[in-house]
Amino acid sequence: MQTRGVAYGSWTQMNCPEISELQARSGLDFVIVDMEHGSFGIESAVRMMTAIEAGGASSVVRVPEATPATILKVLDAGAAGIIIPNVETPEQVQAVVDASRYAPEGRRGACPCTRSTGHGVYDWNQSVQWARDNVMVIGLVETPLGIENFSKIIGVEGLSAVGVGQFDLSQAMGLAGDHEHPDVLRKQELLVGEAREKGVDIFAVCFASDPGEIETAIRRWRKLGSRFIAVSGDRFMLSAGYGRIAKTLSGLS
Repeated sequence: MQTRGVAYGSWTQMNCPEISELQARSGLDFVIVDMEHGSFGIESAVRMMTAIEAGGASSVVRVPEATPATILKVLDAGAAGIIIPNVETPEQVQAVVDASRYAPEGRRGACPCTRSTGHGVYDWNQSVQWARDNVMVIGLVETPLGIENFSKIIGVEGLSAVGVGQFDLSQAMGLAGDHEHPDVLRKQELLVGEAREKGVDIFAVCFASDPGEIETAIRRWRKLGSRFIAVSGDRFMLSAGYGRIAKTLSGLS
C-alpha cells in the first residue's frame, strides 16, 4: 500500500496450508485466514500463516471474536493485520486497538519469544517498532447499530481501515443477501466516502471469481478510493471452477 498504492488479496476458509501457500505464490499481496467462518482454530491458523509467508504474501486474520486473548494469540502468531467482524461501537474498536498495541500506546501482552519475533531471533525493540508501523486493525461494519455509529467508529485513532460488509448489510436491510442491490450499494458508497474524508482506508471485498466481474468491481472500488481489496476466496474459486467443469461435462453426456 505504501509503495504501489494498492494491495490485493484473497480469503482462505479451508483448513489447508497448501491452498494458502498457492494463493500467496500466485502473486497476491495478502491472504486472509478466516477464523470466523473457517472450521479451524489457532493451531491450524498458524500453519496456514506459515504457508502464506512462505509463498511471499502477508497474512491477515479475521478473528472469530474481538477478545484481547484472541487478538494476542493471532498477533503473536505473526499476523500482519486483524479483521474484526461485526463492529458496532467506538468503544469496541478502541478496545481492539488497545489490545493490538504494545505499551505505552496499548495493552498488548509483551513476550520476546513468540512467532512474531522469529521465536526470539529478532531484536525485541525492532519487533515492537515493526508492529507499531505495520500491524493493521481493520473493522467490518455489518449491522444496523454499526451503521448508526459509523461516524464515531471511524473516528477512533488506530483504526487502519474499515469495510462495510455488503452481504450482512443487505440482510440487515431486509434484502435477503442481495449485496448488489442499488440501495445496498448507495448506502455503502455514502459510508465509504465519509471514511475517506476522515483519512481512514477502505477495505473492499469482491465476491466474484470471474475475471470480467472482478475487473468491474476493482475499477469501482478504486474509483471510491479503496487501497486494500480482497477478491474471491478458496471456496469461491473451487466451487466456480468445478461448477464450470461439471456444466461442460453434463453437456457432453
